[in-house]
Amino acid sequence: MYSPSVNKGIRLGIAFFLMISIGTGCEPDTEDLDDPQNPGKTSGFIPGGNRKYIYSVESDGGAGGTVTQSVTGTRDSSGITVYNLKSVVEASGASMTLNNNLFVTGGKTYTEIKVPDAWYQYVALFNQIPNVRVTKAVVSGYPAYLVMDNALKDGSKITISGPQVQEQLIEYTSNGNQGSVKQEIVHITGTGKVETIKVPAGSFVCSRFSYEVATTITTRVGQTQETANGNEKITVWMAHGVGMVKQESEAALVSIIPLPTGEIKKVVTNTASTTTLQNIQ
Repeated sequence: MYSPSVNKGIRLGIAFFLMISIGTGCEPDTEDLDDPQNPGKTSGFIPGGNRKYIYSVESDGGAGGTVTQSVTGTRDSSGITVYNLKSVVEASGASMTLNNNLFVTGGKTYTEIKVPDAWYQYVALFNQIPNVRVTKAVVSGYPAYLVMDNALKDGSKITISGPQVQEQLIEYTSNGNQGSVKQEIVHITGTGKVETIKVPAGSFVCSRFSYEVATTITTRVGQTQETANGNEKITVWMAHGVGMVKQESEAALVSIIPLPTGEIKKVVTNTASTTTLQNIQ
């Protein structure tokens, strides 16, 4: 998001946020709850129990890392089964564990949009900059949900439920000057198309969803202010039986770094990544 090390962590969180899976079968869903005739099978884009989904990640044409996903538990809320999807992301010697709540209702799968774990790491690192003291760190617009139509058909929707803008704000003092860093995230929703795709784990009939994530970062130090815009275009293939089969992402990522001197450093990086299902265990 802001510094190279923290930006890398947040990119991991964003890149793998949509790594959700579903149960068995290729027909459109007709039920919202577990199938009692097929233990471990769930409807919607929810992983079947007792299975691991292993993905490879390539960034800008080179090896980027791996992701391992599994459902680690369930809990009931207002009669709806809420699942916890655990994703372990490993890249460049670093590891990050992401947990997302998922549930199915009304023929749609809801995935919670959470505050990126790297945000909290950034706040802690920011406080370690010489002569800098964080005075306020707040988030707004959470929880929200990314919503996918479960039916495999052309024109199915990927939308947002809840607040349309997610915001993260830090206010601080640096050498006696007041400063702030604010990030606003907007998901630009889209539609799906049915495609058959072949990956190392097999051949799958998928809904291919395309959407965008727009980011605006505003940094202020004293009387100096800098605003930068970033954008990420994401295409994800979702198949009944495995969930996410493949994901492609192209992004203009922005880092804005307030320096101890009071200056602001802005870095824009263009990246591309591909995540592919390699194996189901």
